[in-house]
Amino acid sequence: MPSPIVTLAVLSIFVFVALLWRRELFFALPFLVALNGVPLPIGGMQVRLDQIVACVLVIPLSALVLSGRRRLLIDATAWWLLALWVANVIASVLNSPARTYSLSQCANLASAWVIYLLVINFLDTREELDRFFERCLWGALIAGCIGIVAFLLAIAGLSIGGAEVSRSAAENLTRPFGAYGTMVEPNIFGSFMGAMMALSVTILAATPRMAARPVSTRLLRWTAAVSAAGLVLSFTRSAWIGAIVGLLSVAAVGHRSLGLRTKHILVPPLVGVVIVIVLLLLPGSAGTFLRFKLVNLVNLESPTAVLRLLTYSIALKQTLLHPIIGLGTYSFAPLLAEGSDFARFEGWRGLWIGNYLLLALHDTGAIGLLLWAGLIWSIIRRGGRTAQATSEVDPPFAARTLALIAAIVSLLVAFLATTGFSLGYPWLLIGLLGAHARLATAARSDPLPSPQEALIPLPADAT
Repeated sequence: MPSPIVTLAVLSIFVFVALLWRRELFFALPFLVALNGVPLPIGGMQVRLDQIVACVLVIPLSALVLSGRRRLLIDATAWWLLALWVANVIASVLNSPARTYSLSQCANLASAWVIYLLVINFLDTREELDRFFERCLWGALIAGCIGIVAFLLAIAGLSIGGAEVSRSAAENLTRPFGAYGTMVEPNIFGSFMGAMMALSVTILAATPRMAARPVSTRLLRWTAAVSAAGLVLSFTRSAWIGAIVGLLSVAAVGHRSLGLRTKHILVPPLVGVVIVIVLLLLPGSAGTFLRFKLVNLVNLESPTAVLRLLTYSIALKQTLLHPIIGLGTYSFAPLLAEGSDFARFEGWRGLWIGNYLLLALHDTGAIGLLLWAGLIWSIIRRGGRTAQATSEVDPPFAARTLALIAAIVSLLVAFLATTGFSLGYPWLLIGLLGAHARLATAARSDPLPSPQEALIPLPADAT
C-alpha cells in the first residue's frame, strides 16, 4: 500500500497533467478506447488507459465548473445514467455477497460511463465535434487493421497475439475464436467493428445534397472496408446480426426523412457475404469454425447455446432472491461460489452474464431494468429528434446523427449476447450522439446562422 505522501505526489502529477494537457488527453480518447484489451496492472487491478484518462479529465472539468468558467451540462441521458449507477451502488451495499468487490465494480463502471459526460461537456463547437468524430474513424481504422493483420499472421502460423485461431478453439470452443487485436476478445472487437461499419456506411449512403461532409470520403470508405473485414474475422454472430439490424433500421427511416440511398447501405453486407463464402471454402480451423457458426446460427442445442441458456437460467433463479432492488454489481460469480472465494477459481472471470438486460435485472432488479429502458429510450429519442430537426437546414449533420444511431443500435443488439457497456467505446459513441443533440439545441440562440453551420432548433422537450 503506497504511503500518503506518495499518493499525494501521484495525485498532484495527475492534476498538473490534466490541467496542462486537457485538450490533448480528451482528443486521445478515440484511440484509447480501443486499447481495452491492453490493461495496466495497478494495485492488483487491471486498469484500462481510457479509464485513467477519463478520471484524470474529470479534474479540469470540475475545476472549470467550480471556478465558474463553464456550466456543467447534464442532459436527460446523463440523468438516466446517473440514476442507473446509483441503483448499482444501492443494490451492492444492500444485497451483494461480495460487497467490496461489487463496489469496486461500481467504481469501474463510473470510470467508463463518465466518458459520456466528458464528451457532451468538452465538445463546444462544430469544429471540435468534426475533429473528434474524425479521430473516432481513425481509431476504428487503426484498431481494425491491427486485428486483421493479427488474424492473417496467426493463420499463416506466426502468432503475435490479437487473434485466436487454434484448432481447439475452433473444434472444442475452449477459447473465443477470431480476431480481436487490441480489444478484450473477438466478441468485443466484432461489436466495435460492426458499429463503426454501420456508422461509416450510413454516411456514405447519403445523397448528393448531403455531400458537404467535413470528413473525407476516402477515410469513410477505408473505415467501412476495414471494419467490415474486421467484423467478419471476429466470427461473432451477435455482432454480425447487430450490424445488419443497425443498417436496416436507418435504411427504413433514412430513405424517407433524409433520402439515404438504400442500395449503398446494402453493398457492405453483400461484400461481407462474399468474404464469408470464401472463408467457408477454405480448409483449416477458420473454415471449420465458420461452418460451425453458420450451421448453428439459431441452434439452441449447440454447445455455446446450451452454456448460455444454463447461465441465463441460473441468473434468473438468483434474481428471484431480490427481484426489485437486485443482487449487486457483478454479483453472479460470488453467488455461484456460495460463500467461497470465487477469485480463487480457475476461469472465474468467465462467470458473467453476457446480456446487458438480464445483467441489469440480476444486479439492480426491476428498478435497474426500467432505468436501462429509460436510458435507451432517451438516447434513441434525442438522436432521432436531432436528425429530423436538422435534415433540411444541415443534411450532413443530420446524416451523421443518423449514422451514430445506426452504430448504437448495432451495439444494443450485439450486447444481448456479450455486454460491453462496462467499456469506454460505447459511451464514446453515445456521447457523440449527445453532443450532436446538444449543439443542435444550442443553435436556437444563434439568430443568423450561416448556411454551412446552421442547425435548426429542436422542439423544447428534446432535452
